Amino acid sequence: MANQQFLLVEPIAKTPFPPLGLMKISSMLKDRYKYCSIFSQVGNGIPLGLRRPDIIYITSLFTWDLDNVIKSIHYYQDRFPRSDIKVGGVAASLNPDYIYRATNIYPHVGLLDEVESYSPDYSITFGRKLNASITFTSRGCPRHCKFCTVKEHEPLFTVRHDWVKDVYNPLPKIIFWDNNWLASPNFERDCEIINSIGKSVDFNQGLDARLYSSRIALMLSNINLNPIRFALDDAKLEKTVLSAIQLAKKYSSKEIRVYVLYNFEDTPEDFYYRIDILNREKVLSFPMEYRNSTPSKIKVPGGTWNTSLLRALKLSLLYYYRKGMITESRKSFINIYGKTPKEFIDKLYNIYEYDKSLKRNKKRR
Repeated sequence: MANQQFLLVEPIAKTPFPPLGLMKISSMLKDRYKYCSIFSQVGNGIPLGLRRPDIIYITSLFTWDLDNVIKSIHYYQDRFPRSDIKVGGVAASLNPDYIYRATNIYPHVGLLDEVESYSPDYSITFGRKLNASITFTSRGCPRHCKFCTVKEHEPLFTVRHDWVKDVYNPLPKIIFWDNNWLASPNFERDCEIINSIGKSVDFNQGLDARLYSSRIALMLSNINLNPIRFALDDAKLEKTVLSAIQLAKKYSSKEIRVYVLYNFEDTPEDFYYRIDILNREKVLSFPMEYRNSTPSKIKVPGGTWNTSLLRALKLSLLYYYRKGMITESRKSFINIYGKTPKEFIDKLYNIYEYDKSLKRNKKRR
């Protein structure tokens, strides 16, 4: 049918990256319907020229934003009651019943297999200015980390052999969103392909330090990988991660960033211990707060954390560090977080109380 219209909706934009799933859906639609018109929208609105879309695709990402997704669904249900509305994405996959009860639409759970073979449509970027192609060399992860939800929306670990077709030549970089690239049997082949392409690459989700070796570090040194990312989510992995950091330093001079999970089964003291040893290693720490995969916007403290400490840690990262990362500076680290776990907790409470005093003074004016 000629002149079909399709609308792709991102209810709320909270990342620098556009919704990759919708970009791939756009490519699929253009392939299936030669003369169709594709419209994209961030937030609720009706793009100029849109009359009555045949299908409206609404994506989701963070579970705490699901109420905005529901509002978006209601908005388009009200304005286009005859249009077919399809909902998907990570947050909807983790809470499908919540979506259904609120909208009477049961979302697609997991990956949309029919679009996986399509490359992203880079003509639709949802307002972002991209400098990198986005792709996966693999889906899923063979690990079973208790805090991770990948198994719920990508239950199988599969390898993609055709990821190179996702690379858009005019863009100078490639970002890979693999959950565990080093677990792929195609790792060496992927390195050869990346090397032949010659672009700077970033494995955004990090490399599994448990699989990192001298051989892998050497192969990675032959590609333009920047930064090098690991994760120290549990103090039990300290030796493994520190060994990976030393190998990375031996074979590369690129910046090293380490994700540091907190508010799961750790304590504030344990978290301080991990960021302290990483700071001593002169690598960047990227704290990542664990939050339950539920629609609630209320932060639920885990272990011995509390809302005051969680708030203060966020404030410290916001006010003192760039892009939420703890820098290599030892002097700054000690000034902000102290020399001991006790000093760390005391300083966080001081930050929290200072923030409260600013709010009180603001109300008095």
